[in-house]
Amino acid sequence: MTKGNCYGHFDLSLFIIVIISLNIAIFILFKKGKLNFIISGIIIMMLAPVFGFSNYALFHYFYDWNSGGTGEGAGYGGAILGFITLANGILILVIGIIRWGIKLIVKNNKN
Repeated sequence: MTKGNCYGHFDLSLFIIVIISLNIAIFILFKKGKLNFIISGIIIMMLAPVFGFSNYALFHYFYDWNSGGTGEGAGYGGAILGFITLANGILILVIGIIRWGIKLIVKNNKN
C-alpha cells in the first residue's frame, strides 16, 4: 500500500471522529445547561477553515507524488471537508435559533 492511500484513510477517519466527538460534547454541554446551540454553532463555523486547511495540509503531505499527479485533489478534499464542517456549524446554529424562537413564542403566549 502506498503512503498516500494509507494515511488518506487515516485522515478521513480522524476527521469523522473529531466531528462526531465535537457534536457529542456540544449536546452533553447543552443538556447540562453550560452551552447554547447558537454559540456552539458559531464556534464550529469558526473552526471550519481550520479543519479544511489542516485536512488539505495532511492530504497534500501524504500525497503519492510518484503517481504523476499535481496534488490538486488534496485541495479539493480539504475544501470539501471544510464545507462539511461549516454546514455542520450552520445546522447547529439554525437549530439554536429555532429553539430560541420557540421559547420566545411560548413565553409570550403565557403572558
